[in-house]
Amino acid sequence: MKAHNVNIRRGHTAIHRDQAIVERFNRTLAERFFGYQYAKEFIQKDRSREWVKRLPGVVTALNNEITRTINMKPNIAITKKYISDRKLQSNFKDFLILTNVTVRYLYEPGELEGG
Repeated sequence: MKAHNVNIRRGHTAIHRDQAIVERFNRTLAERFFGYQYAKEFIQKDRSREWVKRLPGVVTALNNEITRTINMKPNIAITKKYISDRKLQSNFKDFLILTNVTVRYLYEPGELEGG
């Protein structure tokens, strides 16, 4: 990784927000797999490991679909040195909050205890 100047960012496992990208990918992967998987198991009345064979194809399909956050396919984004976040910056203005507005913040379990 050092040869390609890649920084590895590690998140905290206890803080769900640090794992948001991975969790979203896992959710999408589960949505793609398990409807088909449950249908197979329902018909066969047996546990099926067919999802293991389908995994490379599903990951390839996900990597070739345009994602909403970066507005490009992950396979293309991997080859780039830098990804522009112009779309994210332009949408950010919609979420600005005035200084005199009261806002509620939802804490994660244990966040107030320093955990």
